[in-house]
Amino acid sequence: MAPSRALGAMTVAATAVLALTACSDDDPGPVRDAGTRVPAEPVQVRRVLEPSTAPCPPSVAQPAADEVAVACDPDGAAYRLAAAEIVGGVDDAEAARSPDGTGWSVTVELDDAASTTFEDITRELVGTEQQLAIVSGGTIVSAPVIQSAITDGRVQITGDLTRDEATALADALEG
Repeated sequence: MAPSRALGAMTVAATAVLALTACSDDDPGPVRDAGTRVPAEPVQVRRVLEPSTAPCPPSVAQPAADEVAVACDPDGAAYRLAAAEIVGGVDDAEAARSPDGTGWSVTVELDDAASTTFEDITRELVGTEQQLAIVSGGTIVSAPVIQSAITDGRVQITGDLTRDEATALADALEG
């Protein structure tokens, strides 16, 4: 399967379920460890313009928000991305046991401005097969095809994340 189709196969439902893969951990409950948090640049939400044949950039710095950029997913697939439509806008991100009990998830709450923009973007992208990338620390953490509009400002990233991975992702998304 081509890289764009592999990420494109992920779907976003009304609660913005974004899929990531890793290993599970048996320790339940929410996790916050602000004492070990390293400040990061704000998360960016960008439209995927196309898969890129360019090699993954060696830098892990967040791309300039107002420019078209190439970024990679954790598997090394490169994508050409439009300028960021949302920069920051995360009120809270918290790691917790996945609702289905198979791993860990991250629930992200967007602020009012980001929530409104995210709703507009997701309404526009429904049915287009165009991916929407969430970029943190210069890496695409998810790039789903939008299946329905996200109207409540709550994004849930689920999958077989470990507790440590979910906590690190929540910290990175809060930036």
